[in-house]
Amino acid sequence: MDWFDKLSKDESKHWEEVMLSFSYDQEEWNDARTLLLKLLSNDKKRAGEPAIRSYLSCCAESAGNVHPLPALASLVEELYQTYGMENAEEENGVLDS
Repeated sequence: MDWFDKLSKDESKHWEEVMLSFSYDQEEWNDARTLLLKLLSNDKKRAGEPAIRSYLSCCAESAGNVHPLPALASLVEELYQTYGMENAEEENGVLDS
């Protein structure tokens, strides 16, 4: 994962902890992260790695014990379209309320 290799050691550790907590593989986390960044960009918003990690973690948690497990990216899209992302900032730096 190209993005993962670019993270600081500390940030990588946080991501690894989150990814190990859920039944999604690294590619699914990558797809979900890419989609979230695209959705934010479309809305002219941005978010830092901790906020992105937290959002994706909440999306993964929302699947609960459903079987078969829904794609993480589909959960991200559904939740973003319904609720947005509270911790996202406008591209000009103003926090979205």
